[in-house]
Amino acid sequence: MYVRVRDRATRHEFDVPEGDKRIGVQFDLVKKKQYPPSPVQRRPKHHLNLAGRPVPRLPVPPGEGVATEKEIHHG
Repeated sequence: MYVRVRDRATRHEFDVPEGDKRIGVQFDLVKKKQYPPSPVQRRPKHHLNLAGRPVPRLPVPPGEGVATEKEIHHG
C-alpha cells in the first residue's frame, strides 16, 4: 500500500510505500482522512512558492552544480 507524505524541505506531496524509511525523517505523513492508504500511487502535488518567500534549498556538495568560467567557455 502507498501512503501520502509531504517532503519537509520542498513541501511537495506524493505517495511512497508504507515501509519507506524516510517517513518521519525527511517526510511527514499527510492526514489519513484526506488521503487513505492506496494500492496504487496517486499523482504528486507540487508546492508552488506563490507568496515570494524563498524555498529552502538542499545543500549541494562542494564542486558540484556550479560551472567554472573555464567550463562555460571551453566546454
